[in-house]
Amino acid sequence: MIDSRRLRGYFTVPSSSRSTSAVWPTDATVFAVLAWTSVALVVVEFLLIPFRTARLWPNLLAQLAPGVRYGTIAAAPATLVRDAPWWGALATYAWWTVGMLLFWVAVPAAILSHGRAREDGREGGRKLPFTLRVPFTRSAWLPYLLLILVMLPLLALASTQAGFLTTYPMLRPSQTGAWSWTLLLLYWTMYATVLACTEFLFRGVLLFTLESRLGVNAVLVSVLPYCLIHVHKPLLEALGSIVAGIVLGVLALRTRSIGGGVVVHVAVALGMDALALVRTGGFPQAFWP
Repeated sequence: MIDSRRLRGYFTVPSSSRSTSAVWPTDATVFAVLAWTSVALVVVEFLLIPFRTARLWPNLLAQLAPGVRYGTIAAAPATLVRDAPWWGALATYAWWTVGMLLFWVAVPAAILSHGRAREDGREGGRKLPFTLRVPFTRSAWLPYLLLILVMLPLLALASTQAGFLTTYPMLRPSQTGAWSWTLLLLYWTMYATVLACTEFLFRGVLLFTLESRLGVNAVLVSVLPYCLIHVHKPLLEALGSIVAGIVLGVLALRTRSIGGGVVVHVAVALGMDALALVRTGGFPQAFWP
């Protein structure tokens, strides 16, 4: 049995881990990170997420993925279905993934690392204040494992709710004539990349930038925009994002890493997709399209 005091200690940010630099980040860096985060959130919401893309470029989508454009392959014109590439259903997810890597990873990382290098006055300071490594010490990985175990029954419960199957799986077998393990695994790879980008922005750049000003309260500030990006999801998932955001934020500060959070986020999200496919009998029968 795990001692409750030890368990609480896993979720406590030790004072020695907190940023104590009086130089970094300066107000200019904090301003730049917050300003870019605001821009990046709006860009992703209106220009990158798949259902927005489908509305922005309906004619292009009809050529690439008629099943996505018209809702199902059965509802799409036969000529479009015949001429569409087998990978076409992945087009909106590829656009989403590339955009997330640019707006939620590359640019904020450049802002943060450039600011740190300039404020340190040396090129050696050009590094992020957190790592991407998955923590392997028992005291570090145990809370992440417990979080996954706690989430399993909650996922099973969520999968029984009426709104679950209207959201998941996000890529549906009925939307493509090339449904296969190849297509599903490529889609899951892109989806996992998007989730890793999400952790990078919220539990990485935003959280660690605000830590020097707000301490552990930076976790709550980073959760505010994070829970709002879940407003398109079922209610239970949106509410759960608040709890998950707080726990993952505290653990990120404790371990100085977002690696564990990426593992948890990907496991939970792909688990929801897999549960939806189980409930609908939608797993592929063929490996190649």
